[in-house]
Amino acid sequence: MSADSQASPPSTTTYELEWKYNPRLVTNHLGRSKYSSTVKALRELVANAFDAHATKVTVLLHSSELGEVLSITVQDNGHGISPEILRTRFMEVAVETSNSDPSRLGRFGVGRLAVHRIGAFSKWTTTSDGSNGDKVRCTFTIGDSPSALKVIQESAPAEEECGTFIEIFEIRDRDREKPTAPGISSDLTAHFCGYLLGNPRQEIWVQGERIDVTQRILSRELETIPAEGRIKENARLEHILFTSPLDQTRFPFQIIFAGKGRTVATEKLETPPTPNYLALVECPHLDSLVTANRELLVEMDDEFTQLRDAALGRIQRFGERFKSERVKTFIQRARQQEYYPYRSPTEDPLTSAKQAIYDVVLEKVHETANVESMTKRQQELVFRLLHRSLENEDVLEVLSEVARLSDDDFERFRKLLERTTLDSILKLSSEVSHRLDFLDVLHGLIYGDTKKHLKERSQLHRILEPDCWLFGAQFHLAASDRSFREVMRKHRAMAGLPDVADDDLAQLGGIDDIPDLFLASSRDYPFAPKHRHLLVELKAPNVSLGTKELSQIRRYADTILSSHEFDKSSTRWDLFLISGRCTGQIARDRQQKDKPHGCVWEWDAMTVWAFEWSEIIAKAKEEMMLVKDHLKRKSEELTVSQYLSENFPDILESLTKKFSSGADPASTGAPHTNEGVAAPSSVTAQ
Repeated sequence: MSADSQASPPSTTTYELEWKYNPRLVTNHLGRSKYSSTVKALRELVANAFDAHATKVTVLLHSSELGEVLSITVQDNGHGISPEILRTRFMEVAVETSNSDPSRLGRFGVGRLAVHRIGAFSKWTTTSDGSNGDKVRCTFTIGDSPSALKVIQESAPAEEECGTFIEIFEIRDRDREKPTAPGISSDLTAHFCGYLLGNPRQEIWVQGERIDVTQRILSRELETIPAEGRIKENARLEHILFTSPLDQTRFPFQIIFAGKGRTVATEKLETPPTPNYLALVECPHLDSLVTANRELLVEMDDEFTQLRDAALGRIQRFGERFKSERVKTFIQRARQQEYYPYRSPTEDPLTSAKQAIYDVVLEKVHETANVESMTKRQQELVFRLLHRSLENEDVLEVLSEVARLSDDDFERFRKLLERTTLDSILKLSSEVSHRLDFLDVLHGLIYGDTKKHLKERSQLHRILEPDCWLFGAQFHLAASDRSFREVMRKHRAMAGLPDVADDDLAQLGGIDDIPDLFLASSRDYPFAPKHRHLLVELKAPNVSLGTKELSQIRRYADTILSSHEFDKSSTRWDLFLISGRCTGQIARDRQQKDKPHGCVWEWDAMTVWAFEWSEIIAKAKEEMMLVKDHLKRKSEELTVSQYLSENFPDILESLTKKFSSGADPASTGAPHTNEGVAAPSSVTAQ
């Protein structure tokens, strides 16, 4: 083998390479791209302020007259950034944080770079204690273009407060998602909720208003999740009820897992105990996750998984207990209010059914709208409007739109209404009540002090038009204050007869007379008469019926009887003459032998009557009372209260017993108060 055929040994070179990075790493990747919005970047600046031992952080938005956000400022009263820190840690990107302070929020040493996400450049003014005890103020600006930091350092007055003031200009989100004070406040509330609850001395102010989590808390209850299984140390679970429902757009969760005051993870409950509920879970393990910068991997942590399951189980039990206790106490207090519509004791099963439905719907409204947090005046409005809605509207519609029943609860009510026709009974009962009230009002108008001033055509006539039922439930209003020309046309159309020419109508006597009301009814079954019509002539209450009024109604009768254009073969006509009282002559005519009371003339196809208003009202009242008694008997067969008590036991636990014993539902429970419905006492504020 020749020497040329032998391979040369490989050469070896050892060298070192310096790490290099583009300046865009600071401004873009660690600054602008790291945060998805202005509010998230603001979180980091607030956290840095608290790490600087600030007790107050203030965020302000400065806008133009047109509402455009020109700048955002963040100010704190912490220890400031000293010249020594500026030269070392501040200028060193991603410097390792010290673990000597367990309450520290900063993790990666890049939080100050969040200003790049908020705006194009920022001006910093920071005051700190110098090494010799004097105050030192440093001012500098940071822009998108990386350059050396030019610091103006000067002595500050001894009375000047330490802290850092950051002004950020050329806001990036002003055209895309304009930052707003309410949005920033809600986000900071959600993010620092645990921290603010655990550090009551710390304050965050946004646009002049303090984020005071404790002021929004109605009650707090603490329990311990014991160390067992993978849970190494005891955990704190705090059940918090706020004074109003949480904003779901900003607070879409009901559980916060926090470590060192920072939100590590959140959880959304399918059925929270109440819309104003929030759970806070804290433990040493969550603290350690924050310290080790491992909270982003929390979902893969076995101890956290068991902690979450334990918390969910305890929250469910708390919700069941709270809901049961709150429902009982709320309904009991609600029944004590003077504006509760069913305060009077009753043995009427229909009223019992109405109250049962009202109580269930009221509680469901309370679950959605937190009636307890309202003022007494607002509560009264809710109570009365809900009662009116149930009286006037479709029950299922109210349950769906107003009470916002769950699918299961709604299905229970639907089955109840199908089984008992309760909806129809309630509607008819409500209509009967309205009609009885109308009759009382009408009697007062006609026989009270107002009768002298009540005008027949412009007042009494208009009052009666929508309530013609009082002349007979079978009738409907066909024409009001129209001449016999219109009455004939309406009548012939209903009888299926052709119209009459105007020239022929002009030949009829009395065709231009104008009766007050023309009422009509028809029957489908083939028994004569198929049609029954009623003409009503009204007189003012102070007009006594005499010969003049009687001759007018007789003229109406002659117009119909003498004209072949008015059908008498399949139509029966009744004519009513009505006023407050009758004279002696008409009184005798109304009491003829072998004729019903009030009848003055009678022919084969027509009867003419003269009535006093008291008789019309008394007859209508009698009919309404008969309907009311029928509804009562029908409702006794339904056992609605018992049905609802079985399906909604928490709400209606004692309703049936109260009615059966005749006890006043408003007399049970706590003493009556004028302060409205109070908060439940089962969960006390700490």
